[in-house]
Amino acid sequence: MRSIWLFSLAIGALIGARALAEDAPSEPDEARRAKIVATVGGETMTVGELEDKINARSPYARKRFTNPDLLEQFVEEQVKNALFYQGAEKLGYADNPAVRQYLDQTLVQLFLQKEFEEAVTPEDVPPAEVTKYYAEHPEEFRRAEMRRARHILVASKDEAEGVRKELVSAEGRTFRALAKSVSLDTETNLRGGDLLYFTEDGTLVGKPGSGKINETLARAAFSLDKTGDLSQALDLGDDKWSVLELTGIRPEKVQTLAEADALIRRKLWREEREAAIQKLITDVRAELKPEVFPERMNAIVLSPSDQPIEPPNQ
Repeated sequence: MRSIWLFSLAIGALIGARALAEDAPSEPDEARRAKIVATVGGETMTVGELEDKINARSPYARKRFTNPDLLEQFVEEQVKNALFYQGAEKLGYADNPAVRQYLDQTLVQLFLQKEFEEAVTPEDVPPAEVTKYYAEHPEEFRRAEMRRARHILVASKDEAEGVRKELVSAEGRTFRALAKSVSLDTETNLRGGDLLYFTEDGTLVGKPGSGKINETLARAAFSLDKTGDLSQALDLGDDKWSVLELTGIRPEKVQTLAEADALIRRKLWREEREAAIQKLITDVRAELKPEVFPERMNAIVLSPSDQPIEPPNQ
């Protein structure tokens, strides 16, 4: 815990240094803001402190405080909060481990937010860096052509040719109906043989980990000219034949630099932020020289509810 507090102090010092570097207000304004509005115990509440709390709110919320009664209620609420705070402090809540942990976490979060998220934003990334990244990573901004098709799987070439004849016949059943009734592909027949969208090598789109469709089917789909076109009987090997219909085409799309600008800026900003955070950790680690004793972790006792569950005896 001591190292955490030292780290917190280091962060606090950095934040304090940044605050001191800001332009100081003029002397008359300092005098105005220093006026005491209320006292609670040994603590004072100044115009400046209340002003900052009000101005941190939205314009709509701030407008309410032009009403003197509402402003007075606000000050009374701050007094009440101060009374609660001082009462809790006297009872020792400031030393409660949960309070210290919350303070540690809040301090670190505030520091990261102010120093690494608000100090430099994605909009601050130089245009030249954006252009350079776009030129060096063209594959990230290209969406390959995708096609969608459906097929009917049968056990012989004769069956496949018969299916195709029925599909082109004016009196034949629809593709969907034929797929449901005769297709041997149990994964697609219930949805009318639909293979969903896939790229030229057969990779399914939008379904990570779901694999690829048969390469012969993919090549056939990309050889057809327009939606509604039928393939010839396709030999898939292992006594499997198919007839395929092209049902959708999504052309290749390449994002322009202007379209990709915001995405690239955010990516580069995240990388810069992570690098800055890692540098800070390295610098503070070198200064404070933390030590960890892994061999002593075995002494940690978990509560019964945290113990790993043993498998039942077979």
